[in-house]
Amino acid sequence: MHIKHISLKGFRNYENEEIELNEGVNIFYGQNAQGKTNIIESIYLLSTGKSHRSQKDNELIMWNKEESKIKIFYEKENQDNNLEMYLKKSQKKSMKNNGVKLGKTGELLGNLITVIFSPDHMKIIKEGPAERRRFVDIILSQVKPGYFYNLSQYVKLVMQRNNLLMQAKNNSKLIDTIEIWDQQLIEYGTKVIKERIEFLKIIGVYSNEIHRSITNNKEDLRLFYKSSIEHKDQSEQQIKENFKKELDKFRAIDIKRGVTHKGPHRDDILFYINDMEVKTFGSQGQQRTTLLSLKISELQFMNNETDSYPILLLDDVFSELDTERQEFLMKFIKDIQTFITCTDVEYFKNFKSDSYSLFNVIDGKIYQK
Repeated sequence: MHIKHISLKGFRNYENEEIELNEGVNIFYGQNAQGKTNIIESIYLLSTGKSHRSQKDNELIMWNKEESKIKIFYEKENQDNNLEMYLKKSQKKSMKNNGVKLGKTGELLGNLITVIFSPDHMKIIKEGPAERRRFVDIILSQVKPGYFYNLSQYVKLVMQRNNLLMQAKNNSKLIDTIEIWDQQLIEYGTKVIKERIEFLKIIGVYSNEIHRSITNNKEDLRLFYKSSIEHKDQSEQQIKENFKKELDKFRAIDIKRGVTHKGPHRDDILFYINDMEVKTFGSQGQQRTTLLSLKISELQFMNNETDSYPILLLDDVFSELDTERQEFLMKFIKDIQTFITCTDVEYFKNFKSDSYSLFNVIDGKIYQK
C-alpha cells in the first residue's frame, strides 16, 4: 500500500497544493510553523477520520476560507483508490471512498491504514491510562471493524448508564431498569476486553524482540493488561461473569457518584523493563526506547493482520532519538512508505536508499528537491 498523490485545498495553511509522492521515503523539511506537520495530519485525517492534534474540525480550515477539501490517491492490493474529506465551518464534515459518500467516520477506517509516531506520543508512556487505551483502540479499530463497532457501542452504553445513575439519585425506581443496561454493557465490554488481551499478547512478543535488539539483549520489555475485570483464563464467559459481579458489587458506589467504575473504559496497559515499571522508574532513554519498540511492533502487527505494511508517519521524531536509534529506525522502514517531517535533513545524510524524495516546505508551499 502506498500513497501516490495528495491534494489540499484550504487545509490549514495550504491554499491549493498538489503533491506527487515517492513509494519509499518522503522527507518534508523546513523551519518550524511552515506546514510540515499539516501534511502528516492530512494523511492521518483520511486514515482515522480525526486529527491527531485537534478536536475541532473548524481549526483544520484555512483561516480566511469557509471550507476545505483533502483528497488522497493511493494504491492498495494493486488497485487505485481515493479518499476525500470536505470540511465546512457551518456543517458537519463529509467523506467519500472512491466517489461514494460515507455515512459515518467508522466507514473510513480500514481503507488507508497508518501508524503515526511523534514526540507527543511519549504521553503513551508517561501520562494516564486514557492515552494507553487510545493507543490500543486506534490500532485495533483500523484493522478490526468488529472491534470499532463493539467499542463504539460500549462507549454509548457507559454514557447512557451514567445518565441513568445520575437520574436515579432523585428517582430510585429507575434502578430497576439498570439490569437491562448492564446486560448490554457486559456483552460489548467483554468483547473489547478480550480483543485487547489478545492484541497485547501478540504485540508484547514483537515489542520485546525489538527492544532486545535495540538494547543489545540487555533489557526485556513486558506488556500487561491491567483490567478492572478479572480475566485470568481469558475465556469470554468467565470475563462476562466477573464483569457482572463487579457491576453488582459497585452499584451502590456508582449510584452515589453517578459514574460507572468498572469496565474496559477504566483499564490500563503497563510496561515493564526487567521487572521495573517504565512509567514510574524508567529513565528518559528507556521510556523513548519503549515507545520506539511499541511503534515498530505496531507496524509488524498491522502487516500480520492485513498482509501489507501501513503508511508510516514520523512527525519530528528524529530530533528526539539518538544516532543509534535513528539508524535502527531507518533500517527498519526501508521497505515501508514513510512520511518524515524535520527541520534538518542532516539526520538523513547517511541514509542509503534510491527510493526517497525531498520536499522543502516554506509558508504553505512545497518545493520538491
